[in-house]
Amino acid sequence: MLRSLSIFRIGRLAGLCLAVLGVPSFAQSEADDSQKLRFFDDEVLPILEEHCLKCHGAETKIKGGLRLTSREGLLRGGDQGPAIDLKKPEASLFLAMISYRDDDHQMPPKGKLSPEKSVVLSRWIAMGAPYDPRRELAAAPDENSGRPILAEGRSYWAFQPLKAPQLPEVNEVAWRKNPIDTLVLGKLSANGLSPASAAARGTLIRRAYYDLVGLPPTPDEVRAFEADESPGAFERVIDGLLASPRYGETWARHWLDLVRYAETNGYERDGPKPEAWRYRDYVIGAFNSNKPYDQFVREQIAGDELDEVTFESLVATGFQRLGIWDDEPVDADQAFYDSLDDVVATTAQTFLGLTVNCARCHDHKIDPIPQADYYRMLAFFRNTFENIKQGEFKKSAFTLNTTTPLATPAEQEDYARRKNELKERIEGLEAKILPFEDTIVATFSNPEKDDAKDERTRRALIERKQEAALSAEALAEYLNLRRELGDLKRVALQPLPQGLVIRENGAKAPETFILIRGSAHSPGDMVTPGFPQVLGFPDPEIPAQPEDGKSSGRRRVLADWIAGRQNPLTARVMVNRIWQHHFGRGIVRSSNNFGKLGDRPTHPELLDWLAVEFMRTGWDMKALHKQIMLSKTYQMSSQANEAGLQKDPNNDLFWRFDMRRLRAEEIRDSVLFLTGNLNGKMGGPSIFTDVPKEVLQTASQPDRAWGESAPEERNRRSVYVYVKRSLIEPVLGTFDLADADSPCAVRFSTTVPTQALTMLNSRFFNQQASALAVRLQREAGASPEEQALRAFSLALSREPTRAEVATAVEMIDRLQSEAGISAEKALERFCLLVINLNEFVYLD
Repeated sequence: MLRSLSIFRIGRLAGLCLAVLGVPSFAQSEADDSQKLRFFDDEVLPILEEHCLKCHGAETKIKGGLRLTSREGLLRGGDQGPAIDLKKPEASLFLAMISYRDDDHQMPPKGKLSPEKSVVLSRWIAMGAPYDPRRELAAAPDENSGRPILAEGRSYWAFQPLKAPQLPEVNEVAWRKNPIDTLVLGKLSANGLSPASAAARGTLIRRAYYDLVGLPPTPDEVRAFEADESPGAFERVIDGLLASPRYGETWARHWLDLVRYAETNGYERDGPKPEAWRYRDYVIGAFNSNKPYDQFVREQIAGDELDEVTFESLVATGFQRLGIWDDEPVDADQAFYDSLDDVVATTAQTFLGLTVNCARCHDHKIDPIPQADYYRMLAFFRNTFENIKQGEFKKSAFTLNTTTPLATPAEQEDYARRKNELKERIEGLEAKILPFEDTIVATFSNPEKDDAKDERTRRALIERKQEAALSAEALAEYLNLRRELGDLKRVALQPLPQGLVIRENGAKAPETFILIRGSAHSPGDMVTPGFPQVLGFPDPEIPAQPEDGKSSGRRRVLADWIAGRQNPLTARVMVNRIWQHHFGRGIVRSSNNFGKLGDRPTHPELLDWLAVEFMRTGWDMKALHKQIMLSKTYQMSSQANEAGLQKDPNNDLFWRFDMRRLRAEEIRDSVLFLTGNLNGKMGGPSIFTDVPKEVLQTASQPDRAWGESAPEERNRRSVYVYVKRSLIEPVLGTFDLADADSPCAVRFSTTVPTQALTMLNSRFFNQQASALAVRLQREAGASPEEQALRAFSLALSREPTRAEVATAVEMIDRLQSEAGISAEKALERFCLLVINLNEFVYLD
């Protein structure tokens, strides 16, 4: 009786709280099911995860027999009976236990919930305890550790469904036009900070050029923009840059860092990956054509399984074959799984921002990713890698170098048909010619017959004796047949282009097992393809494939899920990457790790707004560039102020634009552009720069370490330079070229003495200084003043001051008078100085 009375009073108290706070009871609420589930996701679930599920969510050691990971568990209850009473919600045991009314009713044991949290749970119970079924699935415990996935992170920010945030109110009218500005200024204002002033127009156009095409503007382009005061001037600049083929070359390089692009296998021999350059050209073309990002994703993961397979989509699957590969492993079985791990790691980090690969040997130590989820993702790729069979390394030619015809099945069938037709026509003509030649050969003497065993001698004897052996009519027919045969043999079919692409071992995929401690020799439980459970998606259905099919269809399912609008990670990850390359860092600084070991977003609402907008525009990357670059936030100067430096020294709030050093490719390309030597040729096999012999001697096989290209080919853009894992191109390597052994999301920009020494002493930079001197003499004449003016305007995208010109002229004069060198050599030394200016290699 006392217990019933106490529960009744608790229910009355809960109802009173709800009434005081204006929260409708279950009977009064008109909320539909979707609103109830949203209330559970947004309000209830975080409380359960923080206070309840550690004891009432695990597979083992459940306290009191009560599991709170599903509505069914609530209704079933534990040792003391059902946790909720649907007929009398206010009398539910659940509410009694969180009341702290006596020593027997104190949950959670570490301390009473705040009144606000108690009200939320009371309202939830009054609604009938709605439970999002997706979260019930996500709450499935890990079979190895018993750790509840739901309890460990379903409420984590990166796993929340995407929704457009509410924009804050800001006072500045100009900052209300673009939601990016509204969200940035709202956070600045809340922290007592103001944005920096707008960048100068010369600074802005140089920034835009490097961001989009990786090259500086010409002096004429700078002057034209500075003179154009019309409202749409900067927008026209952006449109022109996005339409330039140089845009794809620049942004493809960012992507190639992520997918560990290289053209060799690594390890000691570091053998080549034939035709890998086709993937590079595919990426350049994808950016230039503004391929929708969701299609870009699908093609790389399952380009051979799409409804419409194309040349491009086949080349795109080369993404899966770019990793390092050991051509003589001690353990072939383990090497097989190492290759699959490379693909799983790169796919998860690049597209989802998750370090799923950390769960290869055990549950992820930080993120809610059990080991089973790693192998569920691996199962999507288990049927790939060129008929590789475990334990049959030597016999099955376990090689990632095998190329495949880049053609659809229909195109391959058509090619085979035409090739067969040509063969039949040739054989038919040869059959008609044979009787004539038999007649001629019959006239050979015995020694001649012995000599005719050599085909060249036989042909010469036939030509010598054909007129005597054949009648005039027969000879004419014979010669006509010979001419027709020769013409036909010269009509050689162009071979189908080959590419480094992925293919499967047929329609039936082998079983996948959890490998205990990651060992290929210790299989555990079998798993089927699936997505990370914490994201709350049901297990996928793999469509049945024809028995004689060439693929299992599994990767298509994975690709569709990653590129789907319901995936909370894909759009967030990509917009963060685009933001990163415009501002020098992402809204999430750890752009390959959105997990708990990564950085939290400095502007979560901005990240979500960008992601929602990205999908709304059809995954349009160029539209996103434009939206960002037209914002006041992007157009700020890098000028610091005392308040900003004190309150936000790392510029986490984007109160100014961060200055950055040019990337390795930008430095090399800009020097070539400055001298006028840059070769704009696009696409095709990679080129080899001039590498010093001393560098080549560091290779295991110096004479085979590097190739050679013609001088004009060496001057192509850096994106086309051959990427060899064991020998990094020295100029690019000096300036922090990405490591191609694993996905590289962020290049660290170092400042070390070898960079200055390289720019002063290397053969490349000195050659280009000489080339710049020749250009200055050609364009500015013999006047040192005019030469200095031209050099500074080309290199710095601005007109120099009088003092700068005077200093340059003085340097040239002193080099001649004091060092005793010629005017030409003095000009070359000045040009080397210009290339070494900080202002040339840094971007404001």
